[in-house]
Amino acid sequence: MRLRALIVIALATATLAVPSSAAASAGTSQMPGTELLNHLSSRIPPAKTFRSGFRVEASRGYDVEVTTTGTAVFLVVRKGKFNKRLVATAYLARGVATPERLQATFGNLGKVSMRFRESRNRTWVGKPRNCRGRQRFVKRRGLFVGSLRFKGEGGYVSLRVKRAKGSVVTVARKCLRQRRTRGPVAQQSSHQAVLIALARDGVDFTGFFTAEGRKTIFLAAHEEVRGNMAITRVAVARNRQEPFWVNETVTRARVSPPAPFHGNGRYKAAPDGSTVWFGDLSVNFPGAPRFPLTGPGFEPLLEVPF
Repeated sequence: MRLRALIVIALATATLAVPSSAAASAGTSQMPGTELLNHLSSRIPPAKTFRSGFRVEASRGYDVEVTTTGTAVFLVVRKGKFNKRLVATAYLARGVATPERLQATFGNLGKVSMRFRESRNRTWVGKPRNCRGRQRFVKRRGLFVGSLRFKGEGGYVSLRVKRAKGSVVTVARKCLRQRRTRGPVAQQSSHQAVLIALARDGVDFTGFFTAEGRKTIFLAAHEEVRGNMAITRVAVARNRQEPFWVNETVTRARVSPPAPFHGNGRYKAAPDGSTVWFGDLSVNFPGAPRFPLTGPGFEPLLEVPF
C-alpha cells in the first residue's frame, strides 16, 4: 500500500463502517480526518494527470514518503500496517510540485528540494494500454536527487536524504481524453455498534471512532494548521477480542483500545438527552505522544443495532 494514499484509505474504510443512521445523526460533523483534507483541496488546485514521489526508511522504525498532492507536497511519516496497528503523521505544504520536481518548506521542521532523474532502463516504453485500471498510467522509475532535511516534533524522527529511488506516474497520452468509469459502490452492513467522539478548537479538529466487526477497529485523527502547513495525525488499531462494552439501555459505554492507545474512554447519556465523553483515553501520535481523546469539548455519538 503506497503511503501517499494512507490517510484517505484509513478514513474511507472507517467511514464505510458507519451505519447510515449514525452518519445522519452526526449532522454537519464530518468523520475524523476529512475536514482538513477538504479544506486544503479548496485551496490547492488539483493536478490529476501526474503523481510523483519517493519513500525512504528513517530512524526509530519509521518510513517517510514524500509525494505530490495537487500542487502541494505531502510528507508522511508512518510506522506499522493498516490491517494491524498503524500510526502516521502527514505534513502538507504548498510548494513546487511538478512531475519531476518536489520543493516545499515544512515550517521549522525541514524542507525538501529534489529533482527526478529518469532510469536509463525504460521498461515502460512501448507497453500496450487499454486505458483501464493501472494500464491508464505510465510509471517512470528513477532517482530523486537533491536534499531532504526533516526533524519531527521533539525529534521523534530525523533524516537527511540526498538521493532516493522513486517514480513519476502520469496518465498515458492516449488515455487523457477518455473518461474513467466507476462501478457501483458496495453497501456495507449496518449491523454493528459504532461510537464516534468529535471535538473542535478553532480550525483544529480531533476525532475518535470505533466500530464492531470481525475485528473491532479503533481510529483516532487530529488535524491542525500551522501557518502555511497543515498536519494530520492518524492512529489505527484492530482488536480480535471482545468489542467495546455497551449497557442494555444504551446509556453507557466503555472502550479500551490496544496500543498505540492508552487508558479508557467512557460514554454516558443523561435522561435529558445530553451526553458526555470522559476518561483517560489517549493515543501516541508520531510527534504528539499521549494525545488526549476525551474531555468536555468532545461531542459523542453512540449507535447500537437492535
